[in-house]
Amino acid sequence: MPRLSLYREQKQNDYRFLDRIISEQLTVGGTDLYIHKYAGPMDQGPSNDFTQPEYSAMDPTNIQDLLFLENRDRKYEKDIYRLRGHYNVQNLDFDLSQFGLFLSNDTIFINVHYNDMIDILGRKMMVGDVIELPHLLDYNPLDDNPTEFPTALKRFYQVTDANYGSEGFAIDWYPHLWRIKCEKLVDSQEFADVLRDPVDKDNYLGDWDKNKTYPAGYVMTFGDKNYLALQEVPAGTKPGATDPDPFWVLDTGKTLKDVLGRYNENLRINDANLKEAARIVPKAGYDTSDLYVVPGYGIFEANGVPSNKENQPAPPVDIRSWMPGNNPLSSTGEVITMKSEKYKYDSSGIRIPKEVIDVMQAKHKEQDIDLEAMIEKFVQANLSIAVEAPEMSSTGSGQLEGTKLLTVNISGPVVGPYGTADNTYATADQDPTAAGFTGTEPYGPNTMDYRADCDPRFQYIARSTPRDFGYTSGYLSGEGTPPNGLPAGAGISFPASPQVGDYFLRIDYTPNVLYRWSGTLWLRVSEDVRTTTGYTSEDTSQLSGFINNDANIFVQQTGGNVSSAQGLSSILDIAPDDNPPSDGT
Repeated sequence: MPRLSLYREQKQNDYRFLDRIISEQLTVGGTDLYIHKYAGPMDQGPSNDFTQPEYSAMDPTNIQDLLFLENRDRKYEKDIYRLRGHYNVQNLDFDLSQFGLFLSNDTIFINVHYNDMIDILGRKMMVGDVIELPHLLDYNPLDDNPTEFPTALKRFYQVTDANYGSEGFAIDWYPHLWRIKCEKLVDSQEFADVLRDPVDKDNYLGDWDKNKTYPAGYVMTFGDKNYLALQEVPAGTKPGATDPDPFWVLDTGKTLKDVLGRYNENLRINDANLKEAARIVPKAGYDTSDLYVVPGYGIFEANGVPSNKENQPAPPVDIRSWMPGNNPLSSTGEVITMKSEKYKYDSSGIRIPKEVIDVMQAKHKEQDIDLEAMIEKFVQANLSIAVEAPEMSSTGSGQLEGTKLLTVNISGPVVGPYGTADNTYATADQDPTAAGFTGTEPYGPNTMDYRADCDPRFQYIARSTPRDFGYTSGYLSGEGTPPNGLPAGAGISFPASPQVGDYFLRIDYTPNVLYRWSGTLWLRVSEDVRTTTGYTSEDTSQLSGFINNDANIFVQQTGGNVSSAQGLSSILDIAPDDNPPSDGT
């Protein structure tokens, strides 16, 4: 008696019996799959690039780019094959893992009958094929506008892997099922041939064929666009053969890309974000107009020695600490209550002792200053109460409450060229603590600056305009305006008689350049390079004039034009040597 075995070296009747039963089960319990069969990469035409060869026939095993091993431009057969398949339906759940939130079941595995697949498709399903699941059609989209969505939303999947399914091995050890791994189709270059089909296929005739005659009102695909026939088109007439084209016009009807893809929606979102960004940050770089540039150290120090801190910011000087005579005014004055028939209520005031006024008057006798008139115009103040912290001993004993003081804060406008009572201000490049300092070095007698444009206790005086933008200068921040908003002239030639510290903007330069007259030459301060964030052709920055340059360059050797803006795909093209060495190396 022969040995019993379910396995046979050749597929016999038991295999065919099991195969028919499995096929019937999938036919009864499976769902339809509409298969867009991948035909191969599109014909690239003659090319000198050996990594992108030209094939004699279209085949799905051809490789378009042998360098990157990609098939970017895929061609699909216009006939749609119907096959039965089965997969496990799952809920769309998100998995919260240590790496973030992921969609766990955006990938499905579909089983199809192997022999039925070979009989219908003529080959095994492979990477690149596209599957449409008709039972997942969305007949009720949220946007029910018939113009935007004239048809039900389809569900497409791409095949990313395929192999025999483990559940398809029968008791005879032969596989009967082909298991395909499918992921959701994305709007990308690879599937443009599927998504560019028009939604209304009643008048769609497929790709352009030079041997066909197209009746009026029908649509065909030429290149990556769809065209509508205006009248009966003779055979061999392709779009754009004449200008204007009397036969073809670009079809404005919606395609699957318009309905299913998010390209247009992403463009709308991106444009809105760009507009909002341009509103918040209208220009590149950063705005320095609201920043005040501190005057710097002068060319010389107080002792007449050339300074090594030129153009560096100088600290403010507290003029109360070095006033001549060491009589700071902060300790003078007495708060009094004045009564007068002219006042409805008693009024508070500050009484300045006569001896203090005499001292101040003596200091300014040579300048013939009416000190009382000056004080009357200058002093406008607000009175407020301040509380000192109570003094405590090391053991914690002492006052329970702090001493209350009446403080005076000057709030009125500053009048005249005088700021403080003794009319003395220190410039930022003067050192009041230097030995022998009298307030006139190193510029000679009677050169003290008298200004009243800030807090009299801490005074900056600029003997000349700032030489640069200090710490506020940065990339793409120049706007052709001087520091601190100072005035500047503009023109195509420098003025004949400039003053030291004058600014001038040369508008005949690109970009415009701001200069400052130093007394001997015009020194460049900044360039007007701060530009809008869109980097359009009107901008003067290198981002638009160089990186986004769309000009054409004439090549004398070839007699043609080469675009300055080239795609990344053409950067790696290697031009063959037209004059190879004579020795063949």
